[in-house]
Amino acid sequence: MLIPYALLLRSYGFSNTIQTDFDNGGLLADSVYETINLGQLTSFIIAFILLFIQAVFLIVLSNQHKFSGENNLYTGVFYVLTGSISIYHLGLSPALLANTFLILALMNLFQIFKEKEPSGHHFGAGFWLSLAGLTYGSYSFFLLFGLLAINVLRAFNIKEMAQLLAGYVVPLFLLFTYFFAIGDTQESFFPYLTSSFGLLNWRNSIDLPTLIPFAILACIIIGIIVNYNLLMEKQVMKARKNINILFLFILFGILSFFIQSGVWLEHFIVLSIPLSILLSIIFTRMKSTLWKEVWHLLLFLTIPITHYFLT
Repeated sequence: MLIPYALLLRSYGFSNTIQTDFDNGGLLADSVYETINLGQLTSFIIAFILLFIQAVFLIVLSNQHKFSGENNLYTGVFYVLTGSISIYHLGLSPALLANTFLILALMNLFQIFKEKEPSGHHFGAGFWLSLAGLTYGSYSFFLLFGLLAINVLRAFNIKEMAQLLAGYVVPLFLLFTYFFAIGDTQESFFPYLTSSFGLLNWRNSIDLPTLIPFAILACIIIGIIVNYNLLMEKQVMKARKNINILFLFILFGILSFFIQSGVWLEHFIVLSIPLSILLSIIFTRMKSTLWKEVWHLLLFLTIPITHYFLT
């Protein structure tokens, strides 16, 4: 059911012009764009498939860790919903590509709590965070998120920090080795690592169509913060710590917006990862089925109205 649901939310991309050329990606994103000839339809279809796969990953993650106390598809529904808020989310952006690696990093981090030898998960989390940064530059900032998340989950341990850092360094080392072998480290490798960063470097000016997606996301985040106690209610310690990590993820997703070069609304698809899980917990715990449907319908209708009439 996620497929027709997502098609309805993202239908604007079928018949209207959407952005398909993003020049603020990292080395891996640029490699994808060079390999695939991205016309509007191709960009829309690949973005749709990737969003759907990511939604499935998050459903598995949420159900595996029993955040809601029961298995359901709410997480996927809200990932598709919040990942379609802006028309800039409809094309294949570097931020959307990098979300895949952030989700895989989160899967590793959530496995760390109380494991006797979680070194593989530390390394895996660092590895995927590194690929996220190589795909979309400002996501390099999530290295600090990974280090802080380990401290939320477990007592401070330098060895575990080193394991995550080792995983982070491996993709960088391999890429450096490749560029060094072809004698292109100065002209390609180092510029790629720095070109994605820019302080307060917006791509467009802020106007009403810009403010509406901002306002929707802000209302969702405020609603989640207000319901913090509901999120924590009847949760085991592991789930409580993972929920706190999701709030930390939101903070880093917002802060990274300010250091990305040529940044615009497509950046905020990163917030869909934590928001989808947190919204699924809240909706599962709402006692009134009527209110569940009312709130979901309001969110659902707001998106196509914004796309078609306020763009």
